[in-house]
Amino acid sequence: MKVVSIVGVRKSGKTTVVTQLVSEFKKRGYKVGTIKTIFCPTFSMDDPKSNTAKHRKAGADVVCAKARNEVDIVYGHPMDNNEIFKHLDVDILLLEGDYEALVPRIVCAHKTSEIDERDNEYTIAISGQIANRMAHYNGLPIFNVLTQVEDLADFIIGRVRECELPVQMRETPLAAPGFCHCGCHKAEKKQDCDGLKPLVAHPVNVKRKHIFLTGEKQIGKSTALQKVLNELDEEVLGYKTLPYEINGQVKGFYLHSLVPMAQYENDSPISIRTGIAKNEAIPKTYETLGVELLKKIDENSLVLLDEIGKLEKDALEFQQAVFRCLDKSKQVLGVLQQTNSEFVEAIKAREDVIVLTVTKENRDEIPNQILKQLEENVR
Repeated sequence: MKVVSIVGVRKSGKTTVVTQLVSEFKKRGYKVGTIKTIFCPTFSMDDPKSNTAKHRKAGADVVCAKARNEVDIVYGHPMDNNEIFKHLDVDILLLEGDYEALVPRIVCAHKTSEIDERDNEYTIAISGQIANRMAHYNGLPIFNVLTQVEDLADFIIGRVRECELPVQMRETPLAAPGFCHCGCHKAEKKQDCDGLKPLVAHPVNVKRKHIFLTGEKQIGKSTALQKVLNELDEEVLGYKTLPYEINGQVKGFYLHSLVPMAQYENDSPISIRTGIAKNEAIPKTYETLGVELLKKIDENSLVLLDEIGKLEKDALEFQQAVFRCLDKSKQVLGVLQQTNSEFVEAIKAREDVIVLTVTKENRDEIPNQILKQLEENVR
C-alpha cells in the first residue's frame, strides 16, 4: 500500500487534489482509500438522535449501520493512524489533512509562506492554488491537479514506495487544529459550532469516573485532594494553580506544571490582579504551557487539574486538550470553581465525571469518599 498525505490551509485545494487523484487512480484500476482528518471538536458521523447513537451511548464498542447501498462502521473512541491503516485493504491511501503520519507529503497552498510552514523532510510535491502561478519552489515540483492530474499520479507511482507498518508518527502542530473546517473559524469567540456545544466527550471508559471537587473559596478543596494523593503515593502529572506575591500581596496566579518542563517554560502567569477582586486573564499561558503539559500525559497517568474556572474562557485549544485528557486518562482528580463558566459546565455534564461539593461539614470526610470511588473505578 502506498500512502500519501495532502496538507494545507483552508481552501488551498486539498480536497480537489484528493478527489482528482482518486478518479485518476480508479481509471488505472487501483483500489483507492481515503482518510479525512477533521479538527472540529463537535464532529460526529452519527446523528446524536439516531438509534445507532443510542447503541454507542449504551456502551457498544463497535456499531455497524447496514443499509441497502452502504455499510458504516462507527468506533466510539479515537484511533491512531496505525490502528486505522490495518483495516484498509487498498493499493493507494490518500490522507487529507493528516500531519501525524510520517509518509510522503503533498503541500497545498495559496502562497509560498504557507508552503514554508508545512514543508518538511517528507514533502515530495506542491499543489493547490499556487499552481496557477508557479511550477517549482525550493526544488519541489508544483502540479496543477486540474490540468496535470495524470502527471501527478505518475509522479506518485514512481516516487512513493510501499508503506511499511507501523508508520512512525509525529504530533500534529498546535496551529493545525486551531479552527475546524465547518465554520467555527468565522467566529473565534463563538462557543458553538453548527448549533452544537464545542466540547464533546469521547471517553474510552465511561465506567471509570473522574472526580472533581467544587465549593466556596478557601473551603479546603485542594487540601482534600492533596490528602488523597498522599494516600495513593504514586506519581502525579498535571498542574496546580498557585498565587504569586509582591511585597506580601497576592498580585495574580500562575500555572505550575507537574509534568517535567524546561525551567523557562514552567510557572507562567495566568492572571494579573488589576483591582479589588479583579483579575485580567492571560489565555496565552493556557494555550502554550497548558496545552503542552497535557500533551505529555499518557493514558496510564494519575492526573491533577487544580484548578479550572473562568480564566480559561478564551483558551479554546486548552479546553479541547483538557477534554482529550479526560477522554483517555486512567484517572483525573481536579478542582472546579463555583462560576458560571461554559467550560466548567461542560466538564460537569460529562458522563465520566463525578463532582463533589466540599463544605465545612463534610470536608474531613471528602478524602475517604474519593478513595472509595477510586476503589470502585478499578473493579
